[in-house]
Amino acid sequence: MSERKAAGRRRVTQQDVARAANVSIAVVSTVVNGKSDTLRVSEQTRARVMQAIHDLQYVPNVAAQSLAGGRNRIIGAFTYQRLFPWESGDFYYDFLLGIEEEAEKTGHHLLLFTGARNEAGERSIFNRNTNVLEVADGSILVGGRIDGEEIRRLAEEGYPFVMIGRRNAAGENVSWVAADYAAATEDVVDRLHGLGHRTMLMVVGARTLETIVERREGYAGACARHGIEPRMAAFAAPNPDVPGAAPCLADEREVLRFAAEQGVTAVIAESSYVAHRLYEAAREQGVAVPGALSVVGLGDHGDRQNVLAPDPAVAVVRTPSRQIGASAVRMLLRRLESRDRGVEHVRLACDLTAGTTLGPAPRSG
Repeated sequence: MSERKAAGRRRVTQQDVARAANVSIAVVSTVVNGKSDTLRVSEQTRARVMQAIHDLQYVPNVAAQSLAGGRNRIIGAFTYQRLFPWESGDFYYDFLLGIEEEAEKTGHHLLLFTGARNEAGERSIFNRNTNVLEVADGSILVGGRIDGEEIRRLAEEGYPFVMIGRRNAAGENVSWVAADYAAATEDVVDRLHGLGHRTMLMVVGARTLETIVERREGYAGACARHGIEPRMAAFAAPNPDVPGAAPCLADEREVLRFAAEQGVTAVIAESSYVAHRLYEAAREQGVAVPGALSVVGLGDHGDRQNVLAPDPAVAVVRTPSRQIGASAVRMLLRRLESRDRGVEHVRLACDLTAGTTLGPAPRSG
């Protein structure tokens, strides 16, 4: 009895499938790996092999497939963040959902690399000089913080990967999918200008990332097109990267005071978190929004301390996170199909939510 149980637990091999289908192991391997460039297999033979696979409940050994140079239909996801975004409030959570949904849709498994760390305990792609991502056919890199040197090395070695978001430190030879924050910010300014606003104020944070710079560039470009002054102010902490003599305003109440003094009719907050605070402060002070002042947020930037779902009333730019995650998977699959494919850069449009904090400029006098 014990021998029969042991035999029942034995892993079914390609040799077992070949014997049941009355074909060679090479034929079984060709069918399992989905290859047709080395050995042609008729549809009848393929059907016989597939039936044997079904009858024997054969499960391919993905490690062996990978070692043999075949595709194992595994997509990796790696982040330099301390933890993967498990909570729905995390900025990167929806990116990961989009990756998972598209991976499943295309018949791929998703592998999260959670134990890849260097001697300092930080997340690392190269563990003891070995690329840990090679278990997967290709990988998607998620998160704001990166190691530019590792990513440049990854590109030089030809490993197929796609980044979510554009990072200057990664270099030019990296494929990425990102939100078009510059165009989204221009659209906000255009919308406000169309509603009669001529004195706007952009409230910026202390951080300067690529995505934030794009927002500021979009704001300056749109203001220039409309011939209005691109007024800016730092929020809570000075920002040396902000051009000109931009004031530093301590909190949302200071922003409202400054806006009233300067005749500002619309405040564009770099962070939707700050836009929410401005809206709440205005309500407390009896400032009519949008009657006296319009408020718009330009989205969040992955700052865990500032992740907050704004009041639905606040008009905010929404990052197409799930679409970006799905697009990254499709881009990665294109790269896997054609290893000599050139670098790809894709930007997806953002949406402006239909909040109630954006309205016509108040009439003067």
